[in-house]
Amino acid sequence: MKQVIVPLNAFDKTEVLTKGQTSFIKLIAESGAFGIEIRRELLTEQDPPLDSIRKEIDQYQLFTVYSAPIELWRANHQLNVEELTEIFHEGKQLGAKWIKVSLGHFLKDSSELKDLLTFLKQQQGIQLFVENDQTLHGGNVHQLIAFFESASEQDIPVKMTFDAGNWYYSNQDVDEAFSKLAPFVHYLHLKQVENDNGELLTVPLQKDGRHSWEKVMNSFPSDMVKALEFPIEPKEKTSEYIQMITESEAVTCNN
Repeated sequence: MKQVIVPLNAFDKTEVLTKGQTSFIKLIAESGAFGIEIRRELLTEQDPPLDSIRKEIDQYQLFTVYSAPIELWRANHQLNVEELTEIFHEGKQLGAKWIKVSLGHFLKDSSELKDLLTFLKQQQGIQLFVENDQTLHGGNVHQLIAFFESASEQDIPVKMTFDAGNWYYSNQDVDEAFSKLAPFVHYLHLKQVENDNGELLTVPLQKDGRHSWEKVMNSFPSDMVKALEFPIEPKEKTSEYIQMITESEAVTCNN
């Protein structure tokens, strides 16, 4: 099952900013992807209005995720209502079914989850996802556990994007993250992170069974939606990586 999403930050940043994200839609569709992840931070004047991007995506029947680099909880531990409202408005224009943000500064005893519940009740047809980012607060395993467990107890409809590589940047234990957060995960971001003389680098996926991305992917159900969030160079290799994931899914199903 090719449940693979291609985020626009997987491609050369200069080319994306110069040509616009719309110029990659056809390539992504013809590569056999299930969907596309539009990145708010890469939107420029080269891109048409969001509703025009939606029409282009709809032409290829791609599932749309909208990723915005905002934090759900502000530094004062309160809900980031103003930016959330803006992001959801943009997401609706784009035709996104999922919106992805970072956790931010959640504090169990201070952050008002009822505010999030109230906000989400006003939104129809869009699922909110919270991802572990590369910061020490938004990528902290224990903070994320506290948030998702609390949200679950209060029946707040929020799901997790599990980024397999970001744990290394936030210096967290991947196995602990998986064991505690797996019940909340519905979307995987796959990347391979390597240490190059003390510097962490995100590199293209390699397949030989030794890499953490593969271990993480195979620990989740094979039909979970996955994103290729690593440098795809040249962009024409997109279909090869989608095929790699599809083959790995098939192996998992047969085991």
